[in-house]
Amino acid sequence: MWLGLSVKTPEATQQLSFTVLFPITFLSNVFVPTQTLPSWLRPVAEWNPVSALTAATRQLWGNPNPFAASGFPVEHPIELTLIWVVVLVAIFAPLGVLRYRSMSS
Repeated sequence: MWLGLSVKTPEATQQLSFTVLFPITFLSNVFVPTQTLPSWLRPVAEWNPVSALTAATRQLWGNPNPFAASGFPVEHPIELTLIWVVVLVAIFAPLGVLRYRSMSS
């Protein structure tokens, strides 16, 4: 909601969301195992919200990541996904409401 209210056209919203989501998706475990990433990039990929969602989906469908290492993001992907949802809603819901109120007044 916040992103859509922050730009003027639907096309700009689509372009901005693609610009944000494209690097986040490629810095995740969706396409490659995190163990194959450089050591400095591995924590970024492990704590990425897209990685958490992907790992949680794999776990719920009975197909856990065979290349999984140890650590909270790898051992608790469902909980981490729920934490990411709460954090993102806690940040962007108030921003969206404030933006909507400022536009309507």
